[in-house]
Amino acid sequence: MKRQKAKKHSGLPRALFIVSGLLLTADTLFAMTRATSGLGVVMPAIIGLPLLLVGLFLPALRKGCAKSRLIRAGAFLLSLAYALFFAVFALTTTLILACSTEPEDGADVLIVLGGGIRGDQPTLILKRRLDAAYDYLERSPETLCIVSGGMGGDETQTEASVMRGYLIRRGLDAGRIVEEDASLSTEENFIFSKRIIDELLPDGVNTVFVTTRFHVFRSERVAARAGLPSEGVSARGVWYLAPNDYLRECAAIVSYFLMGKI
Repeated sequence: MKRQKAKKHSGLPRALFIVSGLLLTADTLFAMTRATSGLGVVMPAIIGLPLLLVGLFLPALRKGCAKSRLIRAGAFLLSLAYALFFAVFALTTTLILACSTEPEDGADVLIVLGGGIRGDQPTLILKRRLDAAYDYLERSPETLCIVSGGMGGDETQTEASVMRGYLIRRGLDAGRIVEEDASLSTEENFIFSKRIIDELLPDGVNTVFVTTRFHVFRSERVAARAGLPSEGVSARGVWYLAPNDYLRECAAIVSYFLMGKI
């Protein structure tokens, strides 16, 4: 009876490892069919595959830990790495969710941050940013719009040109839209947009930007460091890509922090 209870008890963590690993890996496979390739797409699999392997080989791993200090040390380091990751992920997610201020209408300039294209069409995440920008611009008829995004390695045209075309098709006056078509990162979005603003409106302006909810925290800090303090207008995210988006943003926040960009 005691042996049966022990087996059930030991089987629970193994099942959790296997199920977690499978779900995270499946998330990556699903995201590959719905989003442009990138770190956010593959991160769930990077986290999930080791969990899956640990679950599949847990009995052998336990025997190895009992016999070898080296295996015990490896298992400890892996556990420590996961503990640190989840602590950092919890912290960055809390910071993201706590950044909830929405700017008032009527800014002088609205910057729309790129979010990926497929062919000559914006991805769903970029489409929602553009829709949020359009709504703001409709409420603020004097606001100038800068669409910011260059051309990635797998793209045939700049994000800025696709974004401009989308807003024009929605009915926005083409004369209100300026393309910033060189940036390939959030940092460059603001640096290059600031150059345009300084040239067109050298006397100083009130600036806001549009990006997806998970991206606002980092973007506000990057904008401030670029000399363009701005508040973010939050666009709605894509719910089934939320794990990928928040995992990628966690990595980006840590990376930008370590490099002194925020």
